[in-house]
Amino acid sequence: MTFTAAIANNKGGVAKTDTTVQLAAALGRRKLGVLVVDLDPQANASRRLGVTWDPQNPTPTMSEVVAANEDGAGAGAVVSCGWDEKSIPEAQYIDVLPARFDLGNREHEAGAVGAVRRVRKALRGWTEDYDVILIDTRPDLGHLVQMALAAADTTLIVTTPEYDPVEGAVRVRDFVQQHAEDIGNESLTVGGVIVTMRKNTAEHAFQLEGLRETFGDLVWDLRTTRPLLDGGEEEVTPSYIPLRTRINEADGAATSLSAYKDPVGLATTAIFDQLAAHFVRQFLSA
Repeated sequence: MTFTAAIANNKGGVAKTDTTVQLAAALGRRKLGVLVVDLDPQANASRRLGVTWDPQNPTPTMSEVVAANEDGAGAGAVVSCGWDEKSIPEAQYIDVLPARFDLGNREHEAGAVGAVRRVRKALRGWTEDYDVILIDTRPDLGHLVQMALAAADTTLIVTTPEYDPVEGAVRVRDFVQQHAEDIGNESLTVGGVIVTMRKNTAEHAFQLEGLRETFGDLVWDLRTTRPLLDGGEEEVTPSYIPLRTRINEADGAATSLSAYKDPVGLATTAIFDQLAAHFVRQFLSA
């Protein structure tokens, strides 16, 4: 059964798209079939997954899919991940429903009856072969984001440990709690809070404490260790996704972190592999 997660925060700049793309890659490394739905008019997830839109040879994107308002409309716009499968084997497990800037025009149709259900309808009848669908959303709680939430089994909130992003995370949680029924998805809940861009500063430590007080066990702890010969233990992956240049480099190069074979690249890849392991344990193991 396909599991769908909408990745959200009301605040931008929290590495939401980074997390979506590299989580998709990590799930692909586990040989799970992943469909990434880019529902942000900035189309950053599309580009980072190697998908570009050619105006000389135009193809359908989520703008046309949402406008169609038809069951299964997404099937005609899906494309393969553009990464080189020889050097990045997980690419073969990832497909994309890409976006482009004109997706923002679809918000003007929000007044149409049933508009919030358009993404759910677009995915109906052809996505059963995927294990996971990840929907990347824009940084707000507007109509495009509501379409994503209406189509999802859970919401994953991505946030940095800073005041405004944490406030944005709270707004997403409150929206889901107060309006899940209004968007026709009353079983929707927040499935987790993923902390990104962690720095070893007093401010980040303070905000993390508040985040854990607010969200409790919903804050995912990714820490893993391995035993040492002296009886101690060594940290393999930290509790939260740290600020790492390799993540920015992978995004700029539109590639998977697994393309970086140096020690920092391997360590950063391991963090997202642990994120994928947490995702699978929580949502796919039942």
